[in-house]
Amino acid sequence: MARRITIPVRSFGSEVGMPTVPELTGWLKGKRGEEADLTTYRLERSLDAQEEVAVPAAGGVFYGERWREAFQGMADGVLVDEPGIDPSAVTADARLVCAKRKGAWFSLPAPHLLGFRDAYMGDVEEFSETIATSYARLAREMRDAGVQGHILVADTADAIELEVLAGRKILFFPRSPEKFDLELLLEYQGALVLPAKDLARAQDLMERFRVRKLILLAPEAKDLAAATAFADPDMIEAGGYCEDGCPDYWKRLVDRAFIAR
Repeated sequence: MARRITIPVRSFGSEVGMPTVPELTGWLKGKRGEEADLTTYRLERSLDAQEEVAVPAAGGVFYGERWREAFQGMADGVLVDEPGIDPSAVTADARLVCAKRKGAWFSLPAPHLLGFRDAYMGDVEEFSETIATSYARLAREMRDAGVQGHILVADTADAIELEVLAGRKILFFPRSPEKFDLELLLEYQGALVLPAKDLARAQDLMERFRVRKLILLAPEAKDLAAATAFADPDMIEAGGYCEDGCPDYWKRLVDRAFIAR
């Protein structure tokens, strides 16, 4: 008799565009007496369609707007004074999201995508390490408020960022793996994230690095089945990163996240 193995779906975030005035007005009516703004709206909407996702993630690159505001000593993205953090707004977001969905992660841009510049420290490596350390502190504050972990959307494999931040509770998500130094990433991270169409690259990387999880982006059931040729099913996850049409995107992904045996 055929056996069906359900594969968990992990979210790397959902990008939410700007709402229309009627949409925002209607939403705000349900928020009377609560602190809420446009970022709050986008966070909630990013989660709305992820009910069946095993590891949901609120946010996306858009959440960088809120994250930037938590950095002190900055003027228009330039460090001009003693660096510091104010975690109050992001911890409030963490409590809101955790009340909406237990076990949620947060998705946001990796440090290099925020474009911070230094006019205070005068040392490139020290500045990069300071920003990454501040990221780690903010992430810890959010975890203390109930967040399970963080996804850092990345375009570049930066050694300082990876050394300071990569771990079980912070995953780097290369949104363009074909241009990304996956070898450098896997020196620090045990999760290999690949588009399903690039599955052929996985076996070689898994033989050369200690990979704990193989996460295939937007796979079909046949891609997940093919991955079992060199990976145990309990190592495999289906990943999703939605940039448009998100309600249907997540449902379709969950529906095809299985291996038929």
